Amino acid sequence: MKKWILLITILAAAALTASAARLFPAHGRVVDQQGKAVEYATVVLMKDEQQVAGMATDADGRFELKVAPGEYTLQIQYLGLDSVKRVVRVEQDNDLGEFVMRSSSTQIEGVVVSAQLVRREADRFVVDVANAPAAIGKDGIELLEHAPGVWIDGEKISINGKSGSKVFVNDRELRMDNEQLLTYLRSLRAEEIQKIEVVPVTGADFDADSSAGIIKITLKKRRENGMNGSVAFNTTLSDIYHSYDPSANINVHSGRLDFYASVWASPGGDTKTISNENTIYSGSNKRLTAHSINRNDDESYGVNAGSIFELDQKNSIGAEFSYWRGKSGGPNQTSTDLSDGSEVVNTRSIFNSHSLNNTYAVTFNYIHKLDTLGSTLKLLADYTRRNSDSGNDNSSRITTGNSFVDSLYRDNATSIYDVATATLALEKSFSPRWTLKAGAKYTFNDMRNTALYEYQKADAWLRNDNQSYTINYTENIAAAYAIASAQLGRWSLVAGLRGEFTHTYGKGSDVKQDYFSLFPNANISYALSQEKGYSLILQYARTIERPRFWCLNPQRTQISDYTYQTGNPRLNPSYQNDLSLTAVLAHKYTLTAGMQIVTDEIQQAMLTDPENPDMLRIDWVNYDATSSYYLSANLPFQPTKWWQLNVNATYMRRGQRVEQHGAQQYFNWAFVNVSNTFSLPAKFYIDCSYFYQSRIDLGNIWVMPNHMLQAGIKKRFGERFTLSFSVRNILDQGQTIGANGDGFVRTVKVSQPWSTRQYRFGVTWNFKSGKAFHKKSVEAGSEEEKKRL
Repeated sequence: MKKWILLITILAAAALTASAARLFPAHGRVVDQQGKAVEYATVVLMKDEQQVAGMATDADGRFELKVAPGEYTLQIQYLGLDSVKRVVRVEQDNDLGEFVMRSSSTQIEGVVVSAQLVRREADRFVVDVANAPAAIGKDGIELLEHAPGVWIDGEKISINGKSGSKVFVNDRELRMDNEQLLTYLRSLRAEEIQKIEVVPVTGADFDADSSAGIIKITLKKRRENGMNGSVAFNTTLSDIYHSYDPSANINVHSGRLDFYASVWASPGGDTKTISNENTIYSGSNKRLTAHSINRNDDESYGVNAGSIFELDQKNSIGAEFSYWRGKSGGPNQTSTDLSDGSEVVNTRSIFNSHSLNNTYAVTFNYIHKLDTLGSTLKLLADYTRRNSDSGNDNSSRITTGNSFVDSLYRDNATSIYDVATATLALEKSFSPRWTLKAGAKYTFNDMRNTALYEYQKADAWLRNDNQSYTINYTENIAAAYAIASAQLGRWSLVAGLRGEFTHTYGKGSDVKQDYFSLFPNANISYALSQEKGYSLILQYARTIERPRFWCLNPQRTQISDYTYQTGNPRLNPSYQNDLSLTAVLAHKYTLTAGMQIVTDEIQQAMLTDPENPDMLRIDWVNYDATSSYYLSANLPFQPTKWWQLNVNATYMRRGQRVEQHGAQQYFNWAFVNVSNTFSLPAKFYIDCSYFYQSRIDLGNIWVMPNHMLQAGIKKRFGERFTLSFSVRNILDQGQTIGANGDGFVRTVKVSQPWSTRQYRFGVTWNFKSGKAFHKKSVEAGSEEEKKRL
């Protein structure tokens, strides 16, 4: 790995040829009519109608743009305020002074500088949602689907093909399971989102268990006393799925006190999944065909409320409480024919499942500002508990010829998860060019699982000792980190090191593990031409992926008569090394080449049941080693003033060795996302997008290529109302999944909600009273590990 880093560093340095004109910083501050800082205002310098530099203002409304000497047009824009346009001259270290933005009496219809809609910063992509007509009327999922490198397959979120990416809203991780996470993201509206940041490779200030990157969603912020919020209702309808999803949020600011609350719900999500299986057993003449219909009634809702109080100009305290509830259940009816050439055994079963999850979280923080340069000292503490109760009531009839056998069996599993963290973090700015971050953190993770499996015999329920279990698993993690950042002319340097000591015990057999690991990261960027927007960015990070709690839980879930899914309490953590080189062209086009080397990667595999070779199980396993090499491009275009076109494409060459000392197999993956937004008169907008996913091979499981086409129309009524209608998955292809294991080949054709045609309708109403105000949110310290819930 060191040779790779050295080689790419040399190549990058070799590409940094000849010096261009010397650059001078032009800095200033943006305020409103009351003299309050305007945060996240878009500030750009234009020359001959071409953008040469741009950024968003910081929390104090400040900006600094580096350009060659000359005369430029400065443009400033923020939604709801009149734009500022002024001719400036840059010669030396220019202090451009304060720029006052006044309240707008008219609706801003578009973006003055569309090139900044998606921009690349040193370690991340930034999507400027607030200034994007293309975003109007969309929910959080639809916005993420168009973010650079992000892919959503209906169940999980990935960045550059790396699944398990984490999502943050206002610096707090969304601590939900996949289904609840996607439901919550659909409740977010573009009208309340300021920006989305995609961080493919995290630094040492994030927990080492952030290997798949993070997505940060920042909600809009206001500045003065008052109240604002929104109410929204969305519904999704299809042949096999319908849901009705209301949501609301409110933010109140008065003097030194901020209060905020939000609520979302999905009270009646009826889901139907239809699958057809075909299995050939290569070790015999047996063949299996099965048809299943799984009906599920999903119900979920959540609420969170928090408050920030400023003790004085330097000190503030905050607290937040969150609660999420998820309930689901329904019958899975399946019919299976197993033939060996001479006779057919038919099995008809009903697997009636139920599940109830309750999650509680409390957070406290104290923040002390050390100086006017942005230095802070933070103390964060939080605790989360999740209670889970799930089970199945199953009945089967096995028919051979004219004879049959009936059986009844059931199971019930309870799980309790506790996560507690304490964090001390220091960020010290020595000057606008030099910054140091350092901190320490303690994490306690505890999982307790108990399951009882029973079968009926002679009208009595008997315990199945082979499947019943009690498994406890506890982790204690102590971490410390330090990061140094420097801005040296055209160079930008970030280097960090994180150390984590982990003590675990449990894992089913009182297995204890003690291990210490170092996780370095580095980020080097160089501006080839600041004026024309050309730069190179080199990144490296070492991370760890610890098993998710539900991957460790061996609860058995019957999918069909001859297939079940379970967890593996003996999973080990995986370690990853990420290296990438990104070229930024003309401020907006980005090309990234990268590689990822993983040991003990955690993935699913389809295996034969040790007691019944006709039965297959989907289990979590550790791969021996994987290596991925990828190319990714983000290409935003503006063919006309009324047409925005964005292309995201990723190609990956993936090598994987499942078994130790086994053969290395290579596969090619590709992801393409093309989206169009057309701005029409009378505040109408039309969206049309196309998604493509190539065949995906993971171990012995593969997924056939998938195409998705969708279109929608939106209408805005003044400042308050937005109506939207869209059709997703117009092609209505469904999905084909297969597995090739020791002694079997299985193919499954499945129709599930996210892969079939859907009709969506939404309405959003924004309200406010008093003046606009600055909304704050409570920062937590356990963002990284709570995703494991």
